Amino acid sequence: MTTHEIHPVLGVGFGPANLSLAVALEERGRAGLAHFIERAPEFQWQQEQLLPGADIQNNPFRDLAMQRNPDSPHTFVKYLAARGDLTDYLHLNAKFPLRREYSGYLAWVAEAFRDQVDYGRSAVHLSLVEDDDGSELFCVDTDDGGRYLCRSVSVGTGRSPRIPYVFQKGLGESVFHSTQYLSSMERFKDKAIRVAVVGASQSAIEIILDLLGRPNVRQVTAVHRSIGFRLKDTSPYSRQVFLPQFVDYFHPLPSAKKRRLRDELRSINYAACDQDVIDRLVGVQREYDLTGSDRLVMQPFQEAVISRPHGQGHRMVLRDINHLTEETLDTDVVILATGFRDFGGEPGDEPYHPLLEGIAHRLPLDEDGAPVVARDYSIELKTEAGTPRPLKVYLNGLCEASHGMGDAGALAMLSVRATDIVDSILSHDHEKPLAAGIAP
Repeated sequence: MTTHEIHPVLGVGFGPANLSLAVALEERGRAGLAHFIERAPEFQWQQEQLLPGADIQNNPFRDLAMQRNPDSPHTFVKYLAARGDLTDYLHLNAKFPLRREYSGYLAWVAEAFRDQVDYGRSAVHLSLVEDDDGSELFCVDTDDGGRYLCRSVSVGTGRSPRIPYVFQKGLGESVFHSTQYLSSMERFKDKAIRVAVVGASQSAIEIILDLLGRPNVRQVTAVHRSIGFRLKDTSPYSRQVFLPQFVDYFHPLPSAKKRRLRDELRSINYAACDQDVIDRLVGVQREYDLTGSDRLVMQPFQEAVISRPHGQGHRMVLRDINHLTEETLDTDVVILATGFRDFGGEPGDEPYHPLLEGIAHRLPLDEDGAPVVARDYSIELKTEAGTPRPLKVYLNGLCEASHGMGDAGALAMLSVRATDIVDSILSHDHEKPLAAGIAP
């Protein structure tokens, strides 16, 4: 056994999910219970998608704390008041705040917890080690040779980008996922380019609109399997999926019924867009139609079956999913607005977060081969003979397959989920004496 400090809770990733956990622990007087590591050099949220005019598509008052504690110093309202912006914001009469403004709010809260976060460190391996009393601890190794020991882990890193198979070998400077959009486009700012955007999501339409505002972009081609950009289901009845009552309803269902329900409710959050961005794009397209411009090209019902470098650019072969006819598309840049991989047993899913590979032999699995996640968002590791107590990994914002769409990266459930996780953490014994020494 080493003399590294043993953290009661280690948060891997310090985005909105684990930030909300830090806020919830502070409210319970347990701010020092958790420590966090984050690969970015400072707090960031959707840094690559802070596009002009883009909003958060979420009620701003369903923030890091308000649903649990309206008097919290870490609410969006308190942020506006601290900046002297509350009156101006209310004057806007905006349904949703701009993404850039909400990013500023999250960073403002994160600053209050800076001493609990080691920035610039990425977790690369999770394993188990034995404590002096024979109990087990989690061991998290980082990319710079650091090591952390802890009794519980909260994984809040977000999901992996979904990269269609045909593009997986060609990722690089000119073929990239939307999560790399702004920094990748910097490479082309002085070059006239043609761009293909693959996908029919909210991010796809936002990126198309941004591209059309760039004078160096000669042409944008939108490639998607559907008829076009569908309207998101924003009915308050449908959006009950973002309420804790729906989680209570969804979680105990058998896997097959969960899959059916997720498919039925898909248009609430996936391959669908808000009315405002659809209206903007339709207006732009009409302007081009009236002037005879081919700057925006729609390619509905198409999927890429071949993708390869060609000359100084890129060539795709597109296949119509209904007629099975094929055509060639030459472009300079390909942007994949194709969303993220879920965790679960569905085709294309990851069975579990890659960080859990080192403890995969101890994960309890369901009939689909996915880890069993309890209502408190934890995976309780299978115990071995002589193990004093089971260890828990908390999946903070990674439980759509087990808990429903409210766990699909949505901001709406942040404070509620953090409350559930903190209640679970505090119900276990995390008060064992800490080993002497300082973590590297």
